[in-house]
Amino acid sequence: LWQQMVYHALIHNGKIETFDYAEVPDRYKNGKNKIADKYFIKKDDVLFQAKGSKIDVVYVDKDYEKVLPSTLYFILRPNEKINPKYLQWLLKTELVLLYFEKKYKTMGTVRAVNKVDIVKLNVKIPKREVQDEMAKIITSFEDEEYSTMKYLKIKRKYIEERIIENK
Repeated sequence: LWQQMVYHALIHNGKIETFDYAEVPDRYKNGKNKIADKYFIKKDDVLFQAKGSKIDVVYVDKDYEKVLPSTLYFILRPNEKINPKYLQWLLKTELVLLYFEKKYKTMGTVRAVNKVDIVKLNVKIPKREVQDEMAKIITSFEDEEYSTMKYLKIKRKYIEERIIENK
């Protein structure tokens, strides 16, 4: 049985781009040591990178079959009162990131963030309807940002090709 693993290098702009495949040792496939379903990522999960040189927050925008996050990530499963897209952006706002960096940063590296600190984060959460509206604005912004970056890459390539041609 092969499992898919999400690692930091496979994430770009807060989205899962691809997977690595990893063999799950036999002792975790069956019996008392079997990996429980709750450890596999699901649509609308928010992955919080709790270890490493930076903090990253990923929104799982679709269902994947048997994908485990690397040990760098906590899986956050918002209840019906929290829009997961809103939660992702809340956790990656500059103010929240500064809070975690100040609390955990040593020698230029953010050390392991405790899940308790994420759960007990003291921030005001608006009503679900407001979160849903913000999530629409966020999604629209991300789509526009993606299109703009794609356009700029094409433009850069065009300019570079013109420069090379005119030598």
